[in-house]
Parts: sequence; structure tokens; C-alpha cells
Amino acid sequence: MVFRIKFIVPIALAASALATFGLYRAVSRQKAEASQPKIAFRSVVVAGLVLPVGKKLDASDLKTGEWPENIVPAGCFSDMSELMERVVRVEMQPGEAVLETKLAPKGSEGGFSSIIPPGMRALTVSVNNSSGVSGFILPDARVDVLVTVSAPARKEESTTKIILEDIKVLAVDQTFERKEDDPVLVQTVTLLVTPDDAEKLVLASTEGKLQLSLRNNSDRSSRTTAGVQLRELISKSGTTAGMAVTPRRNSPQGTAARPQVVEVIRSAKREEVTFESGGRQSAR
Repeated sequence: MVFRIKFIVPIALAASALATFGLYRAVSRQKAEASQPKIAFRSVVVAGLVLPVGKKLDASDLKTGEWPENIVPAGCFSDMSELMERVVRVEMQPGEAVLETKLAPKGSEGGFSSIIPPGMRALTVSVNNSSGVSGFILPDARVDVLVTVSAPARKEESTTKIILEDIKVLAVDQTFERKEDDPVLVQTVTLLVTPDDAEKLVLASTEGKLQLSLRNNSDRSSRTTAGVQLRELISKSGTTAGMAVTPRRNSPQGTAARPQVVEVIRSAKREEVTFESGGRQSAR
């Protein structure tokens, strides 16, 4: 009997200690869970598949998901019925939350016209491989527009000037979705402009030659320039950059035709050339 009591007491004490430890762990876990804030979830409408620009939404395009309340973006939707017949303005990927900022205004019809914001205009200009920056101008790119106006009577007064800055490209040819960044040679570029800028662009394309200058999409700076004239380029590059021709002698009216001598300067070399009866003879 004494032998049994000798073993029963330690076993009872061990069991009691284990029970006490287990109870302590359970109480501690409950306290920790109670001290942690509960995460609230909210139903959010997301794209069920790739939604291209200009797509008019229906129920098959969308689905709902439960998102933690603290990461739900502003402008999202909880009710799918609010999005019926709305038009996509910015392409969305599957699982991406549908936001008001990515949709065209209510009442917009599908297609290209729906991506033109109220108060703005879409205007198409012709480009070539050079003026189109070798095909690197793609939808959503930002460009400056330059025009070169020639002066036939006084060629030295021909002028190039930046007339529009930080203009968004809506489409290239008939494509208004940007699939990749590979260069594509195009014939026309459609720009998003204000009505005032549309007038400038039409006049410039009629009276001069347009050139597009590609800029960084994150660069929103503006710089006022005075433009440049051809004579400024010539004067800044020095007199030896081109060829100057100066008449030396002329035949007086009413007298026999005399040889004409002109002075020709090529780079640093000076030369006199004599013209007689349609022929040419170098003097020096």
C-alpha cells in the first residue's frame, strides 16, 4: 500500500501541472485573440476576364470577391448591377478591381469615342517614319508637337516651333489599345487635345510640316521656347559651314555681254570662277 502511494502522488502532481499549463495556454490564446482587431471584409466587383478599352460591360465580364476592408481602393463597386452598360476606358486584367476612374462617363457608348474625356477632342495627323519617331509612338504615349513653316520668298526666315506640349496619344492608325512596346510603323496618330489646341494643330498641319517629339510619360514639365529660324542656325554654325557666292562684276545694260566673275568660298578655300557665253572657266 505504501508502495502504491509512493508512485501515485508524483503522478498526480505531474498530471495537475500538465493540466494547469494547458489551462494557462488556452487562457493566454484567448486573451491574444481578443486583443487582436477583427478584420472586416467587403464585397468588391472585379474583372472576370481581360476587359479591353471600349468594352461595354455585362454580367459575364464581372465577378465579386471578398477583400479586407483596409485594402479596398476608393471608387470601387460592391454591386455588380451598378456596372451594367458602363464602358471601359482603361484596360483591366482578371481579378482587378473595377474603379470609377477606369470607366467612361455614364451614358457613353462603346468604342473609340467613349475614351475621349468630356471637353476634349480627338484629332488625327499624318506621320511618316521620321515624324512618328520610328514607330515608337504608341497609344498612351506623351508627345510634343513641332511645326516647321517655310518662307519661300525668304528661306532664311523658315521657322520651327513647339506648338503643343505633353499631348496624349489616343491611337496609332486604327489601334487604340497598347499591347506591347515594340515599335510599329504607322501612317496616322490620333492625339487628345482641347478645342483650342485642335485649331492650332489643324492650322499647323495645313501651313507647315509636323514633327512629333516623344517624351517620358512621367514628365509633365512645360517649357516655353522662342522657336528657331534657319538664319539663326546658319549664323551660329559660322560662315565656313556652307558655301557663300558673291557676285563680283555685272555687264552694264546696253553694252556687249562681258564675262562674269564670281567669288566662291568653300570652307576655308577661296576661288574665283569666270562665266563666258554659257561656258565656265576657273580664274583662281
